[in-house]
Amino acid sequence: MSMFKKITSAFVTFTMTLSIFVSSAFASLPTDIINTDYKDAVSLLSVLDIMVGDKDTGMFRPNDTIIRSEAARVAISALGLQKVASSTSGVTKYTDVAKDHWATGYINVATQQGMVIGDDVGTFRPDSDISYQEMVTIMIRALGYEPMAKAKGGYPTGYLVTASNIGLTDDVTGVASEGITRGNVAKLVYNALTIEMMEQKGFGQDISYEIGDDTLLEDYLDVTKVSGQVEAVGLSALEGTSSLEENQIMIGGKVYKTGDADVRQILGFNVDAYIKNSKSASEKTLLVAIPVEGENEVVSITAENIEEIVKSPSAYIRYWLDKETDKKTKKANISSSAKVLYNGKVGTMDDVDFITDGAITLLDSNANGDYDVVFVNETSNYVVEEIVENTNKIVDKYGNPTLVLDPEDTSIQFSINKGSERIELKDLKEWDVLTVTKSKDGDFIYIEVSNEKVSGTVTEKDDEKVYIGGVGYKIASNYQSAINLNDKGTFYLDVHSKIAAVDTESTVSENYAYLNEIEMTNNLNKTFDIEVFTKDGEVKNYTSHTKIKVNGSANLSALEAKDAIGGRGQLITFELNSDGKVNKITTATDTSGAIDEDNFSKNLTLNGAVFKKSSSKLTADGKSVTVGKDTIVFDIPAGSTHTNDYKIGNKDYFVNDDEYDIVAFDMKEDLTASVIMVTSSNGEADEASSLLVVDKITKVEDEDGNTVEKLYAFQDGKAVTLTTEEEDILVKNSQGSEVSLKQGDVIQVRLNASGKIEKISLVFDIATKGTENKNVVSEDTVTYYGKVVKKFSDSFNHQVAGGEVINFKFANANIYRVDTTKNTKQITVGDIGDIQKYDESAPELVFVRVFEDEVKDIIVIK
Repeated sequence: MSMFKKITSAFVTFTMTLSIFVSSAFASLPTDIINTDYKDAVSLLSVLDIMVGDKDTGMFRPNDTIIRSEAARVAISALGLQKVASSTSGVTKYTDVAKDHWATGYINVATQQGMVIGDDVGTFRPDSDISYQEMVTIMIRALGYEPMAKAKGGYPTGYLVTASNIGLTDDVTGVASEGITRGNVAKLVYNALTIEMMEQKGFGQDISYEIGDDTLLEDYLDVTKVSGQVEAVGLSALEGTSSLEENQIMIGGKVYKTGDADVRQILGFNVDAYIKNSKSASEKTLLVAIPVEGENEVVSITAENIEEIVKSPSAYIRYWLDKETDKKTKKANISSSAKVLYNGKVGTMDDVDFITDGAITLLDSNANGDYDVVFVNETSNYVVEEIVENTNKIVDKYGNPTLVLDPEDTSIQFSINKGSERIELKDLKEWDVLTVTKSKDGDFIYIEVSNEKVSGTVTEKDDEKVYIGGVGYKIASNYQSAINLNDKGTFYLDVHSKIAAVDTESTVSENYAYLNEIEMTNNLNKTFDIEVFTKDGEVKNYTSHTKIKVNGSANLSALEAKDAIGGRGQLITFELNSDGKVNKITTATDTSGAIDEDNFSKNLTLNGAVFKKSSSKLTADGKSVTVGKDTIVFDIPAGSTHTNDYKIGNKDYFVNDDEYDIVAFDMKEDLTASVIMVTSSNGEADEASSLLVVDKITKVEDEDGNTVEKLYAFQDGKAVTLTTEEEDILVKNSQGSEVSLKQGDVIQVRLNASGKIEKISLVFDIATKGTENKNVVSEDTVTYYGKVVKKFSDSFNHQVAGGEVINFKFANANIYRVDTTKNTKQITVGDIGDIQKYDESAPELVFVRVFEDEVKDIIVIK
């Protein structure tokens, strides 16, 4: 996984169209270097591993004084002797340098090379500051200029004069006798890398010194500096179609490999590029490319800041730097011969137009005041709903066409990037916001990922922003729904910190409740009392404030508010003040099927609506509503005023093919209801649910002190216990009257939202154990109770009352054994060994349940 790095802040907003598929490149600049005079030096020295930032904080600390051990490392690294230093680490000749000190190897080599000298008492003082003149002396020695320095007066003056003469201290500041900062050391070494070194000529009495052609950069570090314009990066080129491979760059007409260099932001720039040499020209690799100061004028204009685009007779763009604070626009003139790239590929001036999202970046690469390269970077947001890894698909929450990113498809090049890191498709998560740059032909796809989010309530809004927690956020163009005051939830931001997705707890109010009673309080009609059944399944009683807001009308008296509410028996939303008094009630507006996400609305009333599990829809008379995973279900039987009859459920409340009378509230554009109130149903237990074989039933008290039933049974191959929500649920009909379920009865149950049994379906009555039968429950479910006529290794033949012989596979079926001849432990979990051919001397019948053509349960009954 390669790391994408940023360059200086001048390019932080620069768009990613500039070679969007190559791997990483610019040296990662510590944040304390950006916008400083040290940035070029640190960019190069870091990729050469001569000077790097702090390993713990990542900071370079340019203003900190460098210490002597660090100086030794810098000097030896500039000579390319790191491996030598590594092999000579350990004991040094200095008494104050421990053998396990991290810099022993560097200190040994620096001493052997005559670059550093200990003090008069044989110590090195590795943690002491090194002075400006001492650091200059070390680098003079490294470059071979010590004879000249001695001739000019020796230490320190001769060394300082020589350094000045050869350009070593250009742009390096400091006081000679005082400590030198890390930033100035970086500049000093950066200068040293390209200074031609002094070489010794002759031996013995014929020694002389001359300035040669060698440099530390070229001859010691095997790196060449080249300068020129970046003409192509990977598949993007300033002119025509690039012939480069994905990992190549063209600078000044020559092609290099990109290696780990971050080249996304330098197409068209004039750069100083540093190339790692290789015997093979095709293997020469870019280490870093640094934009040349004064030769690259850049302006990046975001979509909303573009005011005017004129293409003829002279092309220019008028734009705002900051639309909120600027008093007038700025003008950027575009050269008549400007090169245009639209989303990574060569375009024309026709492509320079207003865009909905993204930015237009202008580059003046010849310093003549006209911008000669135009990058149009038009983006769109995707919000991840689902990642389908086996087909390499990204499904968008808001209906964008599915993105297919197949790494085996050679016709496209794509890159997914999160911050400075390149990631893979499998790393994406639901609600990630993807800002996608895509070329017109679809060959290039560059994706920036954001998982930034803010949670809270919208407390203010204006024409430009909504405010959450006191911070204003613009809304991205991909999010088309309204965001209203008091909307509460999680707001997901794109890479530009705009709201691109919203996961609201409720678009109107989170406090749904069924209003069961409303009466004026006995206090001269100043307040009223309400009894509500909440979305949490609790019965609550509240008193109103003296002034209440109802359906948007504020400061109503209690009597006015009660009249505006209109009476009991309806779904409402309500809010409490800090004293726990009701201060706001909203009743649902009947929209007759229309979607209104801005208001609490009653959208549909359906009678006899059939639920289909496959689609999660309730449908009647050609109209349907979707039940979502977050839909709240109020089970309020028609005509009942007893809260004991009310229940709260979720999607699991509904049983496939059962009918319900319902009212749907707060439906979204995808027809998913926030709330469904069920007033009548014929639903029992879901036929897809697992069977329970009853073992015993007892009476217990629930947490509220009410008597309920406790069921001991076997389900899914193990013993389980469940409680009912009230008494007299675990009963069956026997000869016209209800009796308690018996040991060996087989049932299915429906649970409420609290996991308690609210309804049962009797699947097999143990009282009929002597009667063979076949029962077609539905088109999906059939049960068989009869004899095993033959058994095989993985299946058995089964016959009901001498009828058709059917072969059933054991497969993954749950197997139980019910032995009614025993007094204890009649019910046990069985296995395939319990299924045997019928024997008149020891008669056993077998119950088989088949659901959707698969054997789900087998019960052997003796």
